[in-house]
Amino acid sequence: MILIVTTRDHRYTHETLHREPSLDLDVVTYDQVLRRRSPHKATHVFTDLDRLSDWELHEAALLFRDLKARGMTALNDPARFLGRSGMLRSLHHAGINHFDVYRVDSLERPKRWPVFLRLEGNHAAPVSGLLESEDELDSALEAAVAQGAPKSALLIIEYAAEPIRPGVFRKLSVFRVGDRFLGYTCVHEDSWIVKYGKAGVASEDMYEEEYALVRDNPFAEAVKPAFDLAGLDYGRVDFGLVDGKPQIYEINNNPFVDLSYKPEAASRRKESSALFRANYLQAMTEIDTFARPTWQVSSAAIARTIRHSPPRIRRLASSVIAKALPRKAPDPA
Repeated sequence: MILIVTTRDHRYTHETLHREPSLDLDVVTYDQVLRRRSPHKATHVFTDLDRLSDWELHEAALLFRDLKARGMTALNDPARFLGRSGMLRSLHHAGINHFDVYRVDSLERPKRWPVFLRLEGNHAAPVSGLLESEDELDSALEAAVAQGAPKSALLIIEYAAEPIRPGVFRKLSVFRVGDRFLGYTCVHEDSWIVKYGKAGVASEDMYEEEYALVRDNPFAEAVKPAFDLAGLDYGRVDFGLVDGKPQIYEINNNPFVDLSYKPEAASRRKESSALFRANYLQAMTEIDTFARPTWQVSSAAIARTIRHSPPRIRRLASSVIAKALPRKAPDPA
């Protein structure tokens, strides 16, 4: 069995997996698992780590270690998790990302422009457009705080993106499930803020490229350090190509998993979605260390077991079998 552990308001991300007959999976909340005296015998996948308080992260980390001590599989160690700013800064210092990030409360100022503002632990769109100067940044910060954005959670991020065609931007993604890295479908927009995708933006040749990305997953090795630096064994990394090199934007450790596809989608996209679906289900099956066994017992083995049982057991078994057999129809008068 696999337990996806989430915050209460974000259980929806994996709930479609309940319909998958090949998976023995449930979605549970931190409230539920942290209250249990003894954990369920299952593979636990800790998600929503960026939405937990420091105290909750500590409690989850203790549970993670308890599970490991009991011989269970657990993914995403809460004690090793790095949030967006920590991960992006580590990637920049490691020379993987060309752009840097600054916490507003650290009082650091950006070294290159343009920049934009977004919130730590928030997967919504940025809270500002592109800002070209110190004055624009100061005005945007004032406006963000006036609208309720907490200063302690505001990040200044240096811009790093480029279109793949004139007026078309693409977000690439790779899933990690344990030791497996899976190519995922792309998102295309006509703006640098690539979030949900826009119908009609992608061309047929882009869908051909997408299929090759899902099939071959050429960026698996390039994104692995990001997962390792962030302390994540499960999640979806989102990135773009700038000068041909991956630039990591974020890792969503509670990604929305929908293994269906829209019926109006291009045929090649349907193939890409079907390929990812097969890869994802296989990877999830592999991390399920306590899968329910499928028993296949022959009738000869059953008869042999009954024959060597005590008389009382043989009589009981004979009675059960007789009741299960169809009754013979009476002869016509």
